[in-house]
Amino acid sequence: MKFRCRILLCIIIVSVGCYAIPADSTMLRHEVRVGWGDMLFETAVFHDSPLHRWANPEYISPQYTILEKHNHSYTGHFFVEYRYSFKWWLSLGFQVDLQGIFWKETEYDRYHNAVSGTTEMKNFDLTLMPTLRFTFFRGKWVDLFAGISGGLLIAMDNHSSCEPAPAFALNLLGLSVGKGHWSGSAELGMMGALLNTQKIYMLGSRLFAVSLNYSF
Repeated sequence: MKFRCRILLCIIIVSVGCYAIPADSTMLRHEVRVGWGDMLFETAVFHDSPLHRWANPEYISPQYTILEKHNHSYTGHFFVEYRYSFKWWLSLGFQVDLQGIFWKETEYDRYHNAVSGTTEMKNFDLTLMPTLRFTFFRGKWVDLFAGISGGLLIAMDNHSSCEPAPAFALNLLGLSVGKGHWSGSAELGMMGALLNTQKIYMLGSRLFAVSLNYSF
């Protein structure tokens, strides 16, 4: 069975290779793409607080209060990128990525009665990154690529807070399908941004992303 699978894989690789475009063919050097990626890290780390409903609240200090976060929502990563191809296998670009996390905060007493008004929290992360892409297979309809990016994240909220942090992104494997000016892409990778081990904005975010691309 393993031998048959290897033979089949070789046939597929050879067949696809027959449709590869030679390196000296005419290519469109400019590309603009707009895409969306997941927020798996953010949904796992930034989530609703547990409900603090105590079995015997009368035994808790009357001065006790607890702040709870609730009603979290997430936008996903929206990004736009321009890149220029120096060679069919090498391109350099610049990407802008924006994500938002929204939630509410309310303070409760020992009986879980609200003792404060509800505060709306809106957090935005704007990431600016130069991007480097390596295309290791180019076909008539399909391209396979990988890449790396590094830049700056700016964390902002609706309470006038603003803080920068180093950011990076890895594109472990990308697949682009299309011909001519238009194409669509899917990517597997990750984004991260942190100041130190105590201040992590994202780590393992945007594991999956899709985009619509226009080349000219």
